[in-house]
Amino acid sequence: MNSTRSTARADNVLPYLSAGILAHILIGSYPVFGKRAIAEVPKFSLVFIASMAITTTAILWMRYREGVTWQRYLHVLRRERILWLFVAVVSLRAVTNIISISLTRAVWVQLINIMAPFPVAFLGAWFFAQPIPRFTLPAVLLSTTGAALMLVQDWSQLTNGFTPQDALGLGLATVSMLAFAFYYQLIRRSRLRAATSGIVLFQQGMAMTLSFLVLTLVTGEDWSAWAHMSGGGWASALIYIIFVQAGGNLSQVIAVGGVSPALITNFMALRLLSAMVLAAIILGETLVTPLQWLGAAIVIATVTAYLWFQGRSHSRHPT
Repeated sequence: MNSTRSTARADNVLPYLSAGILAHILIGSYPVFGKRAIAEVPKFSLVFIASMAITTTAILWMRYREGVTWQRYLHVLRRERILWLFVAVVSLRAVTNIISISLTRAVWVQLINIMAPFPVAFLGAWFFAQPIPRFTLPAVLLSTTGAALMLVQDWSQLTNGFTPQDALGLGLATVSMLAFAFYYQLIRRSRLRAATSGIVLFQQGMAMTLSFLVLTLVTGEDWSAWAHMSGGGWASALIYIIFVQAGGNLSQVIAVGGVSPALITNFMALRLLSAMVLAAIILGETLVTPLQWLGAAIVIATVTAYLWFQGRSHSRHPT
């Protein structure tokens, strides 16, 4: 009898867990398909169109899955004013993310992104008086060591293959990662009882749509480039818009709606793996030395172990 119940529970969890894994793989490919697409079209125009796809997906999800009416949405918007702060943080993250991948390697951007659990912990301690989780400092040291090994190709010439443009790209990727960490802490500490996942996703999509519409107009981007794209450019842009942005965000919403977010987060290192594999195939960005591969292994193992330990701790002592 107990075995039957356990099997039933596992069967119920599996679709949501699969959606979470798919979300990590799709979101992990963001820098790769984004970088390939903006090699042929203006970057802000690309994210503008992708943001409209996110907004459309959110509207369909709200309406037909969650049954949210526009009256209810407006009521939530008036009641949950912190949603407007989420808008600002999401816009900052999106803008710095797309600019960073135009400046440096896709794998390096994703490397910075998966470090987000550590600033989440420190922001919780600094702003919300939360205790720093166990193993945070050793995990930060290990991950930083692994990241350094990944970034440096030749230790006899540390700056070999590393330009000021790369440094700016990594700096913007760090700002983007910190914005995500702050957003995550706001989600945890706020009391968005009335806001469904679809409402939050719609608010984010609208914020990004408006932000990138302004940016593409102000910077005077040449949209005629869309008429002269190659087949590879079109494939990358469509995958980025439909699968990475709309599909990745929807998969994430489905996953966290069915299982604990802590369980889904355990697989975050898949984002770096996804970026590494696809960047090698599509962009020709590969790790070339054994030390770089060792660094990648250290980062993936450390982030995964850290999140697993935090997930166990949270399940035993929920906040």
